[in-house]
Amino acid sequence: MSASGTTDHRHVIEQWTASFNAHDAAGVAALYAEDACVVHPSYREPLLGRKPVQDDTRAYMIAMPDARCELVRVVVDGDCAAAEVVIAGVHAGPLVLATTAFPPTGRRLRFPLVLFCRFGPAGQVVEEHRYFDTAGILRQLGSTEH
Repeated sequence: MSASGTTDHRHVIEQWTASFNAHDAAGVAALYAEDACVVHPSYREPLLGRKPVQDDTRAYMIAMPDARCELVRVVVDGDCAAAEVVIAGVHAGPLVLATTAFPPTGRRLRFPLVLFCRFGPAGQVVEEHRYFDTAGILRQLGSTEH
């Protein structure tokens, strides 16, 4: 990857979206540094490293095999970028939210996801915080846990 810069950060987010839409979990993970730290609402501890990022991405692709990601906006500031995306797909496989696995419901899910990324000198994501509306997803799944 090229040296880090505003244009490069936007490009990495666009590549994240394209790789997700191609159902290329390895392609998504390749955008992260080997020692990346991802704070994710579905896990008690941060994901540490590229392999856990790839496994998490693959898990969402299994949960929603037709998942698509729409990039809504990207804001870049120095070595950081914030991205708002909308994920949509049919819940056809197990979905893990807040350490609870939900069996397939066949329901269509649509939810916003926000990524706050910090980039290292090589232009890869070194730190990321993800946010999404778990209660909204639970409502769409028909769960009474929210």
